[in-house]
Amino acid sequence: MAGVTFEAATETYAKRLQILTEIIIPNLERVAVLRTIGDPNVTFAMKSVVQAAPALKVSLQLIDIKTADELPNAFEMMKSLKVQALLVISSAVTYGASKQIAELAFKNNLPSCSPFQEEVIAGGLVSLGPDMEVMAEQGADLVNKITKGAKPSELPVEQPTRYLMYVNVSTAKAFGLILSETFLGRVDMLIE
Repeated sequence: MAGVTFEAATETYAKRLQILTEIIIPNLERVAVLRTIGDPNVTFAMKSVVQAAPALKVSLQLIDIKTADELPNAFEMMKSLKVQALLVISSAVTYGASKQIAELAFKNNLPSCSPFQEEVIAGGLVSLGPDMEVMAEQGADLVNKITKGAKPSELPVEQPTRYLMYVNVSTAKAFGLILSETFLGRVDMLIE
């Protein structure tokens, strides 16, 4: 087997949680973690998030879904738990529901951090995720090696080599968030 993995570094989820604390400081205390039951990425992601939370002084409220149809109820649960922000764990379900998650987060006044730039483009606050174009190039390079005779079993599964941070400035303004110049200097793409 050969290919390029979407998530490889456990630190990425801790970084996403840190981004939320940087944007919302000093008030961030309760963060909802939206995760898909049964997705293999959940265990991997949660290890990083659970480890990072105490140092960032946030408590995690775990919100589990199986399908996108459960999202409205999940956001009602977030409201009842009085969370202040949302961290989205990547899965096929959350990727496919990026627009719906962004809309529900905005409607419920929840700043969100996602692995998917599509969520930010749809109105979510911030994303940190692999550069999909670079991943496609990595995949094409693997295909090229295979067509030239390399055995897929002898090629490694590669990790993403470049991550991008997207921020929706209009969403930040709507939430009354002030993004520091230092923070904005780290952003790869501002969405208006």
